[in-house]
Amino acid sequence: MNDDTGAQPYLMLRDPEGQMSRVSLDELPITIGRRSTNEIQVLDPTVSRDHARIDQDGSGYFVEDLGSTHGTFVNQQRISRHDLSANDRIRLGGAMGHVLTFRSGGEFTMLIGTTGKQGGNEPLSTIDGGKIARQDARSLTALLEISKALNSSLRITDVLEKVMDAVIALTDGERCLMLLGANADELETAAHRNLTAGPNEVKYSQSVVRNVFESAASTILTDVAEDERFSAQQSIVGLNLRTVMCVPLRLSHFSDDAAPPPGDYQTGTGDDGDTSRILGVLYVDRRSPTRHFGDQDLAVLESFAGHAAIAIDNARLYEEALEKRRLEEDVRVANRIQRSLLLSDFPESDWFDVHAVNIPSRGVGGDYYEFFEIEDGGLGFAVGDVSGKGIPAAMLMATLQAAFLAAIRGDADLAEACAHVNNFIVERTTPERYATFFVGKLQADGTLHYVNAGHNPAMLIDADNQAAELFGGGMPLGLFPGREYEIQQAHLPPGGVIVAFSDGVNEANDPHENEYGMERFEQVVRAHHGASAERISKGVFDDVELFADGTPPFDDLTLMIVKRVE
Repeated sequence: MNDDTGAQPYLMLRDPEGQMSRVSLDELPITIGRRSTNEIQVLDPTVSRDHARIDQDGSGYFVEDLGSTHGTFVNQQRISRHDLSANDRIRLGGAMGHVLTFRSGGEFTMLIGTTGKQGGNEPLSTIDGGKIARQDARSLTALLEISKALNSSLRITDVLEKVMDAVIALTDGERCLMLLGANADELETAAHRNLTAGPNEVKYSQSVVRNVFESAASTILTDVAEDERFSAQQSIVGLNLRTVMCVPLRLSHFSDDAAPPPGDYQTGTGDDGDTSRILGVLYVDRRSPTRHFGDQDLAVLESFAGHAAIAIDNARLYEEALEKRRLEEDVRVANRIQRSLLLSDFPESDWFDVHAVNIPSRGVGGDYYEFFEIEDGGLGFAVGDVSGKGIPAAMLMATLQAAFLAAIRGDADLAEACAHVNNFIVERTTPERYATFFVGKLQADGTLHYVNAGHNPAMLIDADNQAAELFGGGMPLGLFPGREYEIQQAHLPPGGVIVAFSDGVNEANDPHENEYGMERFEQVVRAHHGASAERISKGVFDDVELFADGTPPFDDLTLMIVKRVE
């Protein structure tokens, strides 16, 4: 994150879902309560409207209860006023899901300060995948404590900020940054300290960063002026850098004969022959001529980078899981909305029997069916199939439904209604969004008028169980403006059946990618010809399910049965 505050204290707020957010203490006081005017609003019945405040005085930061009914607690102790220390946990009333943690911003620096910084080139031993000086066991302790602190949060913004705090504390660097990306040309600044040179501008040694990322090997410039590889680089000279370290964020070692985990990451090979994913790099530099980075500094940073990479990847996975959960909930809500748009109470009459089924392939879909009244007492019905799948298709389906129901009011002409809907969709969607559509009006004497706008031909099964296809009408809706549509006519005898459907039915696949097909589809309908509309519908779907043999549908399935009662 673009934050140059270094060791600035802040608050971490955990909500009931476990999500963490950072609250700056730049502007004080900060009030907390149920009222919306508070800087931190907590919607919980045990939290007072104006519950507590956080402020600063000469001795530091403090939290004060504002006469709340259910109290303010710090580290489980009820308080009226409490001077805050690093990692104090603040809870309001009985709001167990909302917890504020005070971060001093300097806990890493203080921790490192207790270890005693050593000089540059002491004997080394291998510990936890990195090299740590034998004489500096306290630095190892600090490193492990910092790594535990990194894993105390799974919110990516919090983890990135902690990594920056830790890098400054571990290396005593002046400036640092983290860059993440799939390749050297796509690296983006994820977080930094003290590198802002202007609005939205971060300056650092790009040559060093590129070299480390592409080689997957750490670089240390103990004295930039004497290093022939980089001393002439414009970024080095212009920034007046004296000493630089840069290490790869290396993740998930695996052997050469094992498949790498999924994801677009740079890969590298370590000294042990194992390959790994490279998430990005950590970079730190100094401009002071008095102290250069040494081998021990690099060893500590390399070891820390391994812990940081794991913490970053865990936070990414966690946020991806949260996003997936939010998306799944959105789909569930959208599914309920779509279910309410599709009729479940079908019209009834002594001369017709109808039934319809819709099964989206992705929770929601772009298939549509409709029954509607017409003025002369006949039955109106329609089936549509929107291009695409999922939520975008569902949104266009809702648009198609609204436009069609507006156009078909009263005794509207079917061809004119289709022309109106076509122009409506053309004007309000992109060219790749369109819909095939079949709409018909059936009279009690069996007269059928219909328009087939590029849709699968509906089947008409007559009383003698002979099948015919209902073609004709015009182009799919939404492709071209100003299209005209033609009304076709047919006759449905007593006992006859009309089967309108989307291609998710006849194109259903089995495990070997064979299609269900029109021939088998027609045979099943004819086999159930004498049954009710609902039984015909169930017969078809039972057979499709048997054919698919567990293969999930790749397209939405919609089936409508209209039967003229004998």
